[in-house]
Amino acid sequence: MKNPKFAIAPKGEYTDITHNKKYEILKRDDSEYFYIFDDTGYKLFCSTIMCAHLNGKNWILRNK
Repeated sequence: MKNPKFAIAPKGEYTDITHNKKYEILKRDDSEYFYIFDDTGYKLFCSTIMCAHLNGKNWILRNK
């Protein structure tokens, strides 16, 4: 997916990230990395694949 608008956390237990919630992608640095605001309003730098914020899981990327 070239320019997804949302990142969705897969099922799991995370700190300040809710599973199945849509997070608007604020900025995308390249095909693998992007920024979102977590549930507390903190700006996170995320990896599409094996993200540390998701305990090594992958984000689900969507346009809608």
